[in-house]
Amino acid sequence: MAAGKGGPAGAPGAAAVSAAGAVGLTSGLAAWLAVRAQLAGEKIAVPRGAPAFGGRAVLGPLTAYAEAEYIRRTALLATGGRAYGELPEGDAAAPMARDAALLRASLFTSILAFGVSAAGMAVGTVLMMIGRGLARAGR
Repeated sequence: MAAGKGGPAGAPGAAAVSAAGAVGLTSGLAAWLAVRAQLAGEKIAVPRGAPAFGGRAVLGPLTAYAEAEYIRRTALLATGGRAYGELPEGDAAAPMARDAALLRASLFTSILAFGVSAAGMAVGTVLMMIGRGLARAGR
């Protein structure tokens, strides 16, 4: 029997693709939940004066981005529109600007982690669908 026509290679190949998809989906979901739990543990809330998500806890990529943008705007107001790297040495606002830059970098790291975990879930789902299609085609 030919592979893909119910022969020996059809079902195991479909099962392997489906299993890889299940691993990708499960791993992506686990990563998403881990990042969310870490953010929840920090008990960060987007300030009420923020343009978006004001008053909401930072638990996902959108609220993390809103918080990072609020921090950026607040820091730029405090430094006269200058980023940390643009401040002269000894500027009184430099420690606050440095902290703002570090906080934003951390929030963007979590946003990236959410994106990677979402990609893992998406690829896992597609692989599971391909595996299912291969299994049906092999019948």
